[in-house]
Amino acid sequence: MKKLELKQLPMTRPDGTEETLSYWVQINSLMRMPANPQAGADIEEIRSSIRVIDVLEKAGQDAKVVEFEDSDYEFLKTKIAGAKYTFADPAIVQFVDDVTKAGE
Repeated sequence: MKKLELKQLPMTRPDGTEETLSYWVQINSLMRMPANPQAGADIEEIRSSIRVIDVLEKAGQDAKVVEFEDSDYEFLKTKIAGAKYTFADPAIVQFVDDVTKAGE
């Protein structure tokens, strides 16, 4: 089992607006998109994504920490590390680092 702290980080968009990067929202959104948008998601990716989404939804959006089974965490870590982002911000780097190093 891997525990992940669900942080809320300040972030500045390219247009200068401030917003919050919610780990819960970010993970939920990334799990709902295929790792390769051009190819789509096969059934195994869909099943794995749903298991991660189920953990998030069971914990609730106000949760401070979630705990993933090892196989679900490995899937999450791989999908997050391969995700594409539309702009650069230190909060995104911290998010990816925190997810990929959870429980270390």
